[in-house]
Amino acid sequence: MIDLYRASEYARLHQGKVMVFKVGGACLDKPSHLKSLARQISVIAAFGVRPVVVHGGGMQTAALQELLGETPQKVDGRRVTSATGLRALRLATIGDLNSAFSACLTAEGAPAVGLCCASAGIVTATRRPPMETSEGRVDFGLVGDVSEVHPEAINALLDAGMVPVLGPPAYDGEGGFLNVNADSLASELAIALGADKLVLLSDTPGIMRDPDDRHSVLSALSLVELEELSAAGSLQGGMSVKAAAIRQAIEGGVPRVHVVSGLSPEALLGELYTTQGTGTLVTLAKQSAPGGTANLVDLTKSP
Repeated sequence: MIDLYRASEYARLHQGKVMVFKVGGACLDKPSHLKSLARQISVIAAFGVRPVVVHGGGMQTAALQELLGETPQKVDGRRVTSATGLRALRLATIGDLNSAFSACLTAEGAPAVGLCCASAGIVTATRRPPMETSEGRVDFGLVGDVSEVHPEAINALLDAGMVPVLGPPAYDGEGGFLNVNADSLASELAIALGADKLVLLSDTPGIMRDPDDRHSVLSALSLVELEELSAAGSLQGGMSVKAAAIRQAIEGGVPRVHVVSGLSPEALLGELYTTQGTGTLVTLAKQSAPGGTANLVDLTKSP
């Protein structure tokens, strides 16, 4: 159980701050997980935080793509997107997960408004050219990289006391859509919103020194240490994509990025409102050790 006296110190520091929460599709696959996350984000909003939620939907998109007769393809943790794959993405994210999560947040006391990232041109992307990968030169198809972010609609919702819930795809600038990785979307939105934190919720407990050992979670990392892990091959597949999003966010001015389990019932609250945390905090320079005697502002977990 979280110590409310201790948590109140963090709550005061977080009050009025924008936090961007990216929720992976695996965290939304079961009603119990969806409800647990909605409840935790509702508590965070009640503490005075201005939450913005960005969600993916990779596994749901893949399932629909197969129903539409096409085999999903990923290279280096990134999805190759055909016209059929893009249709599956739109149905799975905006057609299903977005409305379900918005409704669940609202039921938990955090009135939420679901949006496609293409709505009002919030996120515009440019189609990615063929690029070199571990499998050679690959054309990722209808995949884009963020070129512009216009956060006015998000800020208007935040000012009205609402929780914006955004999902891919992004706008291509010509009346169409492009698939943009949700971690990258969340990173770009956090930068544009001047967020105090970017929190990546996934089916892993954090960043692990050994990807096969869930007990090897690293509590705190500097950006340099993250790069060293990547160079050592410890960050593979989806985690390598997250590492790129973390680097992008921190270099873009977001001071703290957390990676935490979206499956554990209280992991998010434990990460943000306790000194020891539950996942991994990444900052430009490494913070002091959990449980140390540093000033609260400098503690590893959270403020």
